[in-house]
Amino acid sequence: MINDGKRSGRPRAGEERLSREVILTAALGIVDDEGIDALTMRRLAATLQVNPMSLYHHLPNKAAVLAGLAELVFAGLELPDPGDAVPWDEQLKQAARAYRDGLRQHPNLALQVLSDASAVSDVVVVTMEPFYRALDRAGLAPREIFEAANTLIDFIHGFSLGEASVRAETFELAPDLLTRVRALPAHKAPTLTRIVNELGADGLAYDFDSGFESGLSTWVAGIRR
Repeated sequence: MINDGKRSGRPRAGEERLSREVILTAALGIVDDEGIDALTMRRLAATLQVNPMSLYHHLPNKAAVLAGLAELVFAGLELPDPGDAVPWDEQLKQAARAYRDGLRQHPNLALQVLSDASAVSDVVVVTMEPFYRALDRAGLAPREIFEAANTLIDFIHGFSLGEASVRAETFELAPDLLTRVRALPAHKAPTLTRIVNELGADGLAYDFDSGFESGLSTWVAGIRR
């Protein structure tokens, strides 16, 4: 008589250790390596070497898996309250940097979170606390805090989408921009032409880290005023 586990009712290899955390960790690996489209419940089960049906005891569908992934990643972005030891503007910058780092560590997941509201779990919402806390300490009114936090998050989201689409530390903007500007008819965009030519290829070199810090400093300076 054949007794292979499946027919005897025993769990397949891997099913005894199956948990929500194990499933999400495997799913995150697939998303990081191959993108959201590569993630299916069948593919996830194959990676874990379990029966696909066993996954549904922990996560009912792919949407639940994606929400769980967002929770897994964003849970690490909750920052402790430093109190008055750290100025509000530095607290705000720290929150922004941590949020951006979380997104760029998992760019494929970031694109999904930013484009699908169903992937936003309670943990993602709680990551807004450091932003609200810092802005409250800056003396803003409740409506101003709400609008300022949303604007800053939108900046980080937009920056992260651009960064994820390039997948490199630097963006070679200079060669194409110089060529296009120098090909413009005379007086078409005189200020742009003058500044681009003054900067040249070296001056137009773009680094994402310095670009983010520049944008963040400009935004915080506006709030400070």
